[in-house]
This record gives sequence, C-alpha cells and structure tokens, in this order.
Amino acid sequence: MIKIKHLNLPPNNHGEGLIWIEKTNELAWVDVFEDPKIRILNLDNNKHTTISVPGPITSIAPHESGGFVAGMNGGFYLITYNKDPVHLVSPKKMHANELLNDGRCDSRGRYLCGSMDIGMKDEIGKIYQRNSDGEVKIVDENFIVGNGIAFSPREDIVYISDSRKDIIWKYDYNINNGAISNKRLFFSTADVLGRPDGAAIDSNGNYWSCLFEGKKIICIDHVTAKVSVEIPLPVTYPTMCTFGGLKLDRLYVTTSKRLLTELKFKKQPLAGKILEIKNLGVVGFNSAKYAA
Repeated sequence: MIKIKHLNLPPNNHGEGLIWIEKTNELAWVDVFEDPKIRILNLDNNKHTTISVPGPITSIAPHESGGFVAGMNGGFYLITYNKDPVHLVSPKKMHANELLNDGRCDSRGRYLCGSMDIGMKDEIGKIYQRNSDGEVKIVDENFIVGNGIAFSPREDIVYISDSRKDIIWKYDYNINNGAISNKRLFFSTADVLGRPDGAAIDSNGNYWSCLFEGKKIICIDHVTAKVSVEIPLPVTYPTMCTFGGLKLDRLYVTTSKRLLTELKFKKQPLAGKILEIKNLGVVGFNSAKYAA
C-alpha cells in the first residue's frame, strides 16, 4: 500500500526545483519568491541547511566543485555556501517579463532550462540550453510556462511541458551534441484537474507529473502515453518530484502554500511541506546530473 508522510521541516512558501544528490544522499530544492533560498536536507543525519539568495530562484543542479548552478531571475549563477552568487551567463534578449523556470542537467553538464511569462499569458517563454562551454542557445520557444523537464534513463528522450497550455511534449534528444528534435504531443491535461508542473522519470522510463491545482501526482506510461497511476495528495499545489534515497524507491514532492488563503491553509496544513511517498513498486534513477 502506498504511504505518504511529510518531512518534519518548516514549510516552503513555494517549493520547487527538487533534486536528490546521490553523492551526498541529500535532497535539495528552492523556495522561489518570498525570502528566496536553496534548502538542503541530508537524509543520513537529517541536517537541514539553507543558502539565501537575492532574488527569485527556480531550479538548481549540483556543481562538481561544490555548491549549485542555479536558474535565477535574469540568468544562470553559481551559488556556494557563505559567498555571494556568481553570475555565469544570461540568455540574450530576454523579455522584460520573462523568468527562468524549471531546469535539468544532462550527463554532459548541459543545463536545459525553460522560461515563462511572469503574467502567465504570453508565449514569450523559451527552452534554453547552457552548454559546457558557457554558451546559451534557444532550442525551442513559444512557451507560456516552460516546465516539467525530465530526461529518460538513456537520455535519448526529453520531456518538456507547458503548464498553461496543458501540454507535455516529447522530444528526441542527442546526448552527444545536445540537439533536440522530433517534437510531438505526449500527453494533454486539458481534461484533467490540474496543470503539469515538475516531473520525474522512473527507471522504466515512465513520466511522473505533479498536477498543480490538481491535488495529485500521475504516472504516464512512456509507451502508451496513458495514465497508469494516480496518487491523491493532501495538498492542492504539488510542484516538483524526484526519486531519492539510497534505494531510489521513494518519491519526494515539493509543495506550495503561496496561493492559499489563511483559511484554506488551516484546512491543508501540509501545504508547503516536503512529502515522501513510499511503496510505489518502482524505483527511480540518479537524475541529478552535475552542471558544467
């Protein structure tokens, strides 16, 4: 039987960008807007640490030398403990209302990062790729909210959603040169309660999507493109999930309380917490790659 519990930590206002780091057995995620920060939990000793940052932070990837490469307001930054963020590069000609959003690294250190319209109306969002040489290029565009980026276990497929269009796209991915191609519809949430937010992929290649406003996580079979599992959650706004733990048999989920009124928050006190889901019958793989 599937079991859901929460981690005993202060809630996030709007948790996002959750990753599990195999090397240190740590969960790391971001609290995006109010009092923005990176939060890290060591699963061996339950030590919880934070790194405050000066502006909205949306996604992170571990850096081999320590710290994190992060998508922040206006560009990519290197963030380490007890030091000011170091600006690495900004995409050229970003729109004034464009904010970097969900991101993932591949095994060659490339950072694939979606962007969004802050007003969540216009198609100014893009999919950027920061390469190992520091160059940033656009690999797709015309997104309202670029989200849900996840690579298949062999890194020959990448999934990217547009939360406001209720679409999850599937692309072929060339791990050797980082090229994406053959864009096609994978799944639509138009007739489903909730919008596709952050996602993870299990070792079988199936796509687990947090449905923001939908109070659940769904697993979409990578072959049939149909929902194979639905997991109701005790919160309205799940945002991101990742498989973690030494056996990679637990699904961790960030959640948000940012849009809840005080009354609604009292009715779902786990909003903003990190949820842990056990007994899924599947395992993940180490999807948190190191950024160049």
